Order: sequence, then C-alpha cells, then structure tokens
Amino acid sequence: MNTGMKTAALAAFLAAAAYGPDAQAKVNVNINLGAPGPVIVSSPTPVVVEQRGPRRFAIERQPRFLYTPDLGFYVSVGAPYDIIYYQDQYYIYDGGEWYRSSNYRGPWMTVRRQRLPTHISRYRYEEIRQRRDREYRRAESWERQDRNRPNDRYNDRSNDRSNDRDRQRDADRPRWR
Repeated sequence: MNTGMKTAALAAFLAAAAYGPDAQAKVNVNINLGAPGPVIVSSPTPVVVEQRGPRRFAIERQPRFLYTPDLGFYVSVGAPYDIIYYQDQYYIYDGGEWYRSSNYRGPWMTVRRQRLPTHISRYRYEEIRQRRDREYRRAESWERQDRNRPNDRYNDRSNDRSNDRDRQRDADRPRWR
C-alpha cells in the first residue's frame, strides 16, 4: 500500500467513526514511516531525605568530661562515643552527622552543621579529638605528680610565696566534670 492509499483509508475510517453511534470500543492507529527516532531517557535527580527524628545512642553511665582550654568546652573521656558538653547541651558526632541533647541519655536530635555553636563548628572533629587527647595526657601527668607530692603543702600557709604558687598550680589544674 502506498502512502496516498493509507491516508485515504484513514480519512474514510475517521469520517465513518464520527457519524456512527457511541461505541465503547477503543481504536489505536499506529503508522510507522521509517526507523524510530532515538529515545532520550533522563533519570530523575535522587531525593535525599534527612532523618530529623530522635537517634538512640547506648550510653549506660554518666560520661567523664575533661575541659580543654584551647577548645573552650568539655570533651568526654572513656565513653563509648565522643561527646562534647557545651553550654548545658551535649553533642555527638557520628557517621558524618551531629546530634544534640540536653541529657547525655538522649533523646538525640539531628543538628545541621550551620546550627552548631561556633565554638564547636570552627574545629574539624579530628582536631577536637587530638586536642582532647593532648589535654588528657596532661591531666594524667598532673595526677601522677599529685600522687607523688606530699600532702602537707596546704598545712604551711605562713609563706605568701608558697600560697601564690599553690594558687597558680590550682589554676593550671585540669578541670573535670
């Protein structure tokens, strides 16, 4: 069949269908003239869903926190997670996400990095760990010195120079929470 005959047959069919009674049949006409064109498939952009609900961390007992002066906040020592304590809030960095809670037991809510206190967000987490470890080594050394120091240093208060030295030593003492 040539193209002219196909066109005439289609026109006759459509004209007959327009004047006929309403039928419940469906008609599908497909005319292919040559090879099909290329099919362009675009993949949809992936939708990333943020988890904003509470997260659970298994912390059985109160962590011990060491104040790190060059950071300006407390960091946990010996806890199952690295926890930061700053302005009556606890922060955990886990799996690339930050979490915050008002209690070390939770509930832990996701916090965007932009919403972290600047005292915390100004440091990479690896740097926080390094500085915490350095302060912990200093605290251990301090405690070893205290164990080896005689207990009578507070008994002799007659010497002002000794008192000043003791005050300065106490000011340099590592702070635990």
